[in-house]
Amino acid sequence: MRRSTFLFSTALILGAMAAAPTLAQETLARDTPSPVPVTRPEIKRVLEGSKHSRPRLPLPPLTEAEKARLERAQSGVDRGVFAGVVNNARMRTYYLAPELRNEFTVRPSDLASRDPKAAVRAGASDPSMPLDPTFRVMFFWLVARMNNCYYCLGHQEVKLKAAGVGDDRLAALDTDWSAFSPAERAAFTFVVKLGRRPDQVVAADIEALRKHFQDREILDILVSTGGFAAMTRWTGGLMIPQEDHRVYLTPTSEPFVDRPSLVAPLDPSRPVASLTCAPATTVRPALESRRDVEAKLAACRSREPRLPLVDEDRARALVPTAFPSGSLPQWVRLLATFPEAGKARILSLHAARDQGVLDRTLRAQIAWAAAREDRAWYAIGHARRRLHELGQSDDAIFALDDPKNASATPSQTAVLRLARKLTVNPALVTDADVQAVRDHLSDRETAEVVYFITTAAFFDRVTEAAGLRLEF
Repeated sequence: MRRSTFLFSTALILGAMAAAPTLAQETLARDTPSPVPVTRPEIKRVLEGSKHSRPRLPLPPLTEAEKARLERAQSGVDRGVFAGVVNNARMRTYYLAPELRNEFTVRPSDLASRDPKAAVRAGASDPSMPLDPTFRVMFFWLVARMNNCYYCLGHQEVKLKAAGVGDDRLAALDTDWSAFSPAERAAFTFVVKLGRRPDQVVAADIEALRKHFQDREILDILVSTGGFAAMTRWTGGLMIPQEDHRVYLTPTSEPFVDRPSLVAPLDPSRPVASLTCAPATTVRPALESRRDVEAKLAACRSREPRLPLVDEDRARALVPTAFPSGSLPQWVRLLATFPEAGKARILSLHAARDQGVLDRTLRAQIAWAAAREDRAWYAIGHARRRLHELGQSDDAIFALDDPKNASATPSQTAVLRLARKLTVNPALVTDADVQAVRDHLSDRETAEVVYFITTAAFFDRVTEAAGLRLEF
């Protein structure tokens, strides 16, 4: 990034409270990634400025129900953490088919609840998931921080503070884990690795967690982190703005004023500053050859899962219409461990095959491209099988690995470029990346492109970290 462009963008964000949103819309460089705050005070300034973020798809008009909720919040009748409107929910409801939204359901009672603990229960929680909800939201905060997702980072701050987590505790989550328990540190270490480098997660990482957690708790960590990796790619990828009524500009205690982040996607080759750029290059190695992929898939067919699977009959009873016959895939039996959250994920992943407006072949190609970058061999096998069902040859499938594939259409090129970038480093996605897709597809199709990239982020992380065996 040119230094002048970066300094101007930084000044724009920090001055967002005073600047008119139209000014930001006119001047923010479309090909410039969002700056990364390094310190605790800079996080707060950036979150405040994100209220003026320009969404990469238009915010939908308020419904009558949303107008009523907003009116109640502004009048003080409702004071819950999620009182008023929630821009993410608005975007998902407007752009995505109901079947594709099963995995993320905010209970109406949580939207306006005065119970502070309701904040950490909001979302795809499940009473059978064993981890403390506040602990789980800390995972969400970490994933949002590493992906530089302003929207999710702000929401998790609000939820954690409502649940009694102080500002110093939040600052320590970003800069110094020494005050946390050994079990907490082990979980944080794993969450950061699974969130940032799923291609490097190995069996030893699961064994390290077993020193502190039972298998159901480990699966909770996997499923939660996978979901957070997905959500941050949706809200950050679309640059959804914060809601105006949230308060972020609070004092920071002296020990944390200048302490730099250990979680944010910072460029280690650059001097630490209060705001900086994410690394301009990816951190994933070059893709393997076709021969190596075949060898990896063969190995995937003979491995044993690292975590227990639910009995097939019990899992099928959870989603009988989705899988009425035949052997259940291992991913269904794994997610069925959690009857509510697991069922919601199973149904949304199953719906992703056929529901929605995006071309089915293109969505399967997204799954392939994301899984290849994540080295998610189980997911790679499933994506290839789906592409075969859609009439794609192996030559055509492996040609997807080449970003300069001459046979790709302009729309396919734009979609797969966004898929790779959003998969590997969400902090680098720009307005121009999403606009390149919009140049060829409708806004609803573009929203689904982003959505299917996010479902791949979940599926890749959970299935590969769990070491599932490829069934075919």
